[in-house]
Amino acid sequence: MAHTDITLIHNGGNFVPSAARVQIVSGDTVSFATSDGTPVVLFFSPDAAAILTPAPAKPFPIAPKGKAVFAFSSSSPGAHSVLFRRDSNSAPSSFPSETSLELLLEAGSMLAKPSAQDNIMRPGS
Repeated sequence: MAHTDITLIHNGGNFVPSAARVQIVSGDTVSFATSDGTPVVLFFSPDAAAILTPAPAKPFPIAPKGKAVFAFSSSSPGAHSVLFRRDSNSAPSSFPSETSLELLLEAGSMLAKPSAQDNIMRPGS
């Protein structure tokens, strides 16, 4: 069974995960901790929470210098995602609906709109 350590890099009030996604394989494990030991709150999508053991609280706080470890109890496809925030009062209003066999690790707002810079046309495109 494989294990993946995810480090959440605390950057200006946001938490940026060390990877964008984790492959979901029944029996594999994933852990979450911050790079500087600051507390963080994890918000799992309903599909993600349903396949994690132990089942995460909603929201799931990680204490200062703490670490959370979960195992995947299923390899079922779904809209699996997790968002990282500073406090439990900033829950997302919804989660991405993309179905896959990966846990998407989201930094910042899950529903962030593209900026004007994201829409710049490249020559030849």
